[in-house]
Amino acid sequence: MTNNPRTLKIVVAALVVAFCVAAGLLARAIADNFSWRLQVENLAQWEGATVARQDFESGRLRLFVISGKRDEDRFSGTNEGPFEVWYSSYFPEIRAFRCAAETRVATYNAKMRYMQQHPERYLARTNTTIPKVLP
Repeated sequence: MTNNPRTLKIVVAALVVAFCVAAGLLARAIADNFSWRLQVENLAQWEGATVARQDFESGRLRLFVISGKRDEDRFSGTNEGPFEVWYSSYFPEIRAFRCAAETRVATYNAKMRYMQQHPERYLARTNTTIPKVLP
């Protein structure tokens, strides 16, 4: 086989084609991974900000932490200043769920802290806003 230049050319051509196919599949997998991650993060940011605003406007001040696998959100029994501390639902073994939970919690907490620091910008009834009493 090594003495036959035609066979060697065919083998080299087959290896080049196989390499190109493998590189194409890898590029597609990387693009798909980027796409799903971007979509999951965008939806999780939207959910975190939306739920934080709904909670703030209804007078509920809380922050979330991730603490092990959980099927649902649960109150931790502690407070951090004016905020109740809650454990977030979390499924670490599923990449998309883990990514969504981590992004949602970070966005929720940032939005909640911002709204608590700037209550005049939001409609809310919380324990940190003092209603104006008219004479």
